Parts: sequence; C-alpha cells; structure tokens
Amino acid sequence: MERKVYDHSHLLIFLLLIFFFTKLVLINNIPLINDEAYTLTIGRFFSLSYFDHPPLMMWISHFCHYFKVTEPYIFRIPYVVFGTLTSYFLYKIGSIVYTKKVGAVAATLYFISPFFFLSGGFFVVPDASLNFSIAGATYLSIKLIFKNENKIYLWVLLGLFLSLAFLSKYQSYLFGVSLFVAFVIWKRKAIFSKNFCFALLLSMIGLVPVLLWNIENNFDSFIFHQKRSSFNLNLLHIFNSFSAQIFFLLPTTGFLIAVSLYRYITFRTSQESFLVFLALPTIFTFNIFIMLSDTSFAHWAMVGWMLLIPMASNNLVSLGLFRPKLIAIKFLCVFVVVFIISTALIHSKTGFLTKGYGEKPPEWDNTRELLDWKNIAKILENTLKKEEMSSIETLNWYDSGQLSSAFNYNYFVGVIGPNGNHFKYLDSKIKNFTTLIGVRLLNDSSNSNISEKLLAYGYKAYKEIKLPLLRGNKKYGVISILFIHRVN
Repeated sequence: MERKVYDHSHLLIFLLLIFFFTKLVLINNIPLINDEAYTLTIGRFFSLSYFDHPPLMMWISHFCHYFKVTEPYIFRIPYVVFGTLTSYFLYKIGSIVYTKKVGAVAATLYFISPFFFLSGGFFVVPDASLNFSIAGATYLSIKLIFKNENKIYLWVLLGLFLSLAFLSKYQSYLFGVSLFVAFVIWKRKAIFSKNFCFALLLSMIGLVPVLLWNIENNFDSFIFHQKRSSFNLNLLHIFNSFSAQIFFLLPTTGFLIAVSLYRYITFRTSQESFLVFLALPTIFTFNIFIMLSDTSFAHWAMVGWMLLIPMASNNLVSLGLFRPKLIAIKFLCVFVVVFIISTALIHSKTGFLTKGYGEKPPEWDNTRELLDWKNIAKILENTLKKEEMSSIETLNWYDSGQLSSAFNYNYFVGVIGPNGNHFKYLDSKIKNFTTLIGVRLLNDSSNSNISEKLLAYGYKAYKEIKLPLLRGNKKYGVISILFIHRVN
C-alpha cells in the first residue's frame, strides 16, 4: 500500500515537472499577444482595480515592474506556475472523486488542451489565476462537503481561493454564487457555522478593491461589460464560437465530456452532481451570451468546461478496448494543434504561406496579433526626434500596449479616442499629444480614414510620413506617423 502511494506521488511530481519545464522551454519563443502587452503596460501603474478586469493580474505585473523586470518572458512565469498548480488540483479532484489514475489523466488533459495550455497557464491573462483558484476552491469544497473534514485551515484556504478568484475575473462571481447554493444543498448545517462565515468573510475581501474602484469611477467596468451584451443574433458568430470551444478543449476531450454527461443522466454520484452543478451555470450562461451577442468571446465559458475534465478523464480510463484508439486520436489532435500554431508563428515572421498572392495578401492572412513590435519600435526610434518620441499615441489600447512594451517602457504611449480602455485613467503627464502612430495591414478592408477620426477626437494632422512594414522580405503593411495638434 505504501509502495503504491509512493509510486503515485512520484508520478504526480514527474507529470508536473514535465508540464512546468515544457512551458519554460517555450516561454521566450512565443511573442507577446496584445492582451499581454496591454497588461504589462497598465500594470506599471498601481490601482485598486482596472477597467477591463479585477486587479490580480495587473498587481502581479506591477510587482514584477517594481523589481525592474524588463524581459517579457519573466512576466509569464507566475502564470506557468498557476497552470501547473491547476493541473495539480485537477489531479486531486480526479483522485478524490474517482481514482489516482483518473486524476493523472485529468491533469494531463488540462495540460494538452490548447486554451488551458496557453491562456490557462502561459500567457499573462486572467484565466490562469481564475482556473487555479476555482480548481483549488472546488477541491477544498469536496473535502469539506463529502469527506466531512472540518479543519479550520481548509476553511481559511477556501476563503482565500475564492478571494483570489474574485480578484481574477468576473466569471468567478457566478462560480461563487453556485458554490454557495451547493453548500446549501449538500452541507446546509455548515453555512451556520463560524468556519463557514469566516471563509465567506475572507472571500468577500476579493470583492472590495473592484467595488471601491467602480464606485470611484462611476461603475465604468460594470457598464463596459454590460455593453458587451449587444443582443445581436449572428449565426456565423455562434458557429465560430462553438467551434472555438471544441478546438480549445480538443475535439476528443469535448467528446469525452459529452459522453460523460450522457452517462451522468442515467447514473450519477453525489460528487459528480457537485461538479456538474458548479460547471453548468457558467457554460450555459456564457453560451447564451454567445448566442445573443456578436461581441461575446468563446473563452468565457472555458472555466466551466474545466470542471468537467475529471468526469471526461474517468470516461477515458473506463473505455476498455476503445481507449488506445481514442488516445491515438487525441495525440493526433495534439500534433495537429501544435502544427497549426507552429505554422502560424513561422508565417507571422516570413509570410511563406501567401508569397504567391502578389502585392496584396489575402484577407484571411491577418497576423497582426503576432507582429514584430520590437522592429516597429526600432523603425520609429530611427525616424523620430527625441521630443517627438516623448509624446506618442495610437488610436487603440492594444497598439499602445505593444509599443510601450517594445520601447521597454522608456516612453509612455497614450491613446486618443474612445478605444483606450484603462489608458484613459492613467496620468501620462502629457497634456497635448503631438505624434500619432498607426499600423495598418495591406489587406485591411476597413478603409478607415484616420484624419476624420482625429477631427472627431479634437485633433488635426498637418503632416504624415508613411513607412513600409515588412514581413520577411515583403511589404505587409504601412506604419503611418502623423504629426498632429489639438483643434480648439
């Protein structure tokens, strides 16, 4: 018996080390995506909360900046740790609900799923800390409810995990409500105990910074997210969003979850019901948003799917003769995903896929998220004077975030217009922007007139310089430098 526990412990450590060091190998080879660059930029300025998300992600960024961290890949290390620990908690959930073998499979399924690999434990985005804290809170709740453990440290940890979840992303609020109702259903006596009240009080600490910031700023964050529910029915958006969720999970994992839910209808355990009860509100709620709003995103529902991974893992373990075939298909899916991502990364640097399309790339060839902003920053530094560099702005939060990061934060890059997100709350100490930077791809079909936009925002351009933006050795876009002044 001791030998088996010893072997399982070594297997878990071995798996987690593989997960951790695999990501460390890749950490400096994948460029910053727009959300990461934005987070690193606004994270330099401490705030109780932020326009887009609760503050934990930006606080971590601010902590790294405090210690003069400049290399982008170092900012990713805490998120790799979050992802590794999420795999650990899924292992624990699978082990306590089913078996240690199921737990090991659950940890592995989380690691190899594209969304959970990247957004759930690699990129500087809030999903990593959200998944970590919700997985941890779910594991502790199973121990408290179904294993009748009533140790004070478990309640304290539960409160802390929920607090971290509330500080990570707004999806956690729905999880918190679902968990409270779950305690009412499965452990009603506990909600009147001192331990439960103390854990509840600890969890509510995570709500305070967000609430105070929104009170101070006219509830801007809540209003912003409310406006994202546009209630426009778009069948193509619905199809793309559901397809994206299947891709994020991997089709084989999605299939296993679907079969698990079907089996759950005919045979269920209390602990499985608990997992389903916590997962489905998030899945249903955000997929309803997807069906009613064309400004929604597929990844909003992913934390719900995460909680069903242990059930999918148990289904995989119990497949018998069909298991080797499904595992082979799963490895094939992983290979295809890795191939697609690697191809996209290489193409973003060389443009090799569309070299035969002539002067203008096709409309689908959009690698803007993976542009070499270091190269763009170098071009600007070689073109502009020092005083012009000190008053740079763009028309959106993602370009300003990328440029600020590419400049190693030597220059603050502001935002003109309504698409500034948290930039509009920052004290840039720039009273009058003079240099607008616009980056436009050749296949951009929006045909937006920058001069007209500037007039609407109270500025006018009196001079413009256009520089070629190369991808590989071929022109891929245009860098526009507009010298502007405020219109009285």
